[in-house]
Amino acid sequence: WDYGYQITGIGRRTSLADGNTWNHEHIATIGKTLTSPEKKAWNTIRHLADYVLVWAGGHGDDLAKSPHLARIGNSVFPDHCGDDDPKCNRFGFFSDESPTPMMAKSLLYKLVANGVKPGVTVSEALFQEVHTTQNGLMRIYKVQNISEESKAWIADPNNRVCDAPGSWYCVGQYPPALEKLISRRINFAQLEDFNKGTASKSAYTRMIEKERAGAKGEL
Repeated sequence: WDYGYQITGIGRRTSLADGNTWNHEHIATIGKTLTSPEKKAWNTIRHLADYVLVWAGGHGDDLAKSPHLARIGNSVFPDHCGDDDPKCNRFGFFSDESPTPMMAKSLLYKLVANGVKPGVTVSEALFQEVHTTQNGLMRIYKVQNISEESKAWIADPNNRVCDAPGSWYCVGQYPPALEKLISRRINFAQLEDFNKGTASKSAYTRMIEKERAGAKGEL
């Protein structure tokens, strides 16, 4: 989502998120999708987008950022990495810079490393590479077999939630095909909300509370 403004302003395409996207649950959904196995990710993306853009080439590329995407995804989808791994440490690199099994299977890793790292390829039945810049820093893939039904549903103005009749501010909704995925989300409690009593807290929330309590004890 770092490139949302450029995609919209330069590419004249709608992006799923940009630097002003404040909906944590939505950002987490994107993070979870990109860091999920290729086929599983495609099952979601085909209902949301026509293309996927990744920044490659090392030196702060999308793979360097990807552990953060996995952690954000896990903060809303606790089963992504599991309650026993709230920081999603199983998604990342080993000391020899090789990917962990979870990362190696992920869509993001395959899109960035496709044809560059030995043995890494992306299924052309799911994602077809349509553009790569001269030095391979930006790669764009076309999503194959997109859901025309979901695309039409999203484009229908009747499926947008406006704050007032005729308003320009209308929030989109996820297509019905993703209802099962979206229903699994657990709303993320921001740090300033951690003191509110809740019947159930995620492993991530409990970890942050424990770290904060430890930090106070050291003062």
